[in-house]
Amino acid sequence: MCGCYELKAKTRALNRRFPQLKLAQSSLPRNGEFHPTDQVLMITRSQSGFIGHSVRWGLVGNFLNRPPLNPLLTLPSEGLVSTPFYSKILKRNRCLIPATAFHECLLPNRKKQRVRMSAANGELLVFAGIFDHHSQAGTTCAILTAATAASVGPIKHALPVMLNHEQSSFWLGEHADFPEADFVALLQAPSAYALTMETIVEAEPSPQLSLAFA
Repeated sequence: MCGCYELKAKTRALNRRFPQLKLAQSSLPRNGEFHPTDQVLMITRSQSGFIGHSVRWGLVGNFLNRPPLNPLLTLPSEGLVSTPFYSKILKRNRCLIPATAFHECLLPNRKKQRVRMSAANGELLVFAGIFDHHSQAGTTCAILTAATAASVGPIKHALPVMLNHEQSSFWLGEHADFPEADFVALLQAPSAYALTMETIVEAEPSPQLSLAFA
């Protein structure tokens, strides 16, 4: 991901994907594009159903003394179950992050061109995420990524881990003994979503705005 995703969904669509979702008005961020450190919608589960939270995008682990300048927006899922510190967060603080689309960089050296990726049938995308609580930064989250088996069109790097209904239930489930092998298999499974891609060409800035004034 290139640090941007979208959630342009009505509450009705969210409730359809997450039945009996408890969503306070303050937990529903504005519709639109989300960028690093924005407040985003995170979903967890309790015995009574799904719960929506408004948290900051950019994970700050509780083991850090102070928030980093560039908190983690994404984390590679490969090897995460054995990674110091973050494996503990994975085992206790898993969440889902809904989206309607996400953006990828078409070419690393072409910052003004991006690819918008969404579900081909228009359904809601659901990313696997983890979160943590920090005394200074508050509650923050990150999206897990996985390398694609083959390039997806022009995209040749890791994509968000996207979960279907069954996988989402397993992801948020309570496990007395953490099933590492099952989680590794889940994170490496091919995405159930068929994606459509749209190239976004951003307009060049106005020459007047580029002038330097003494």
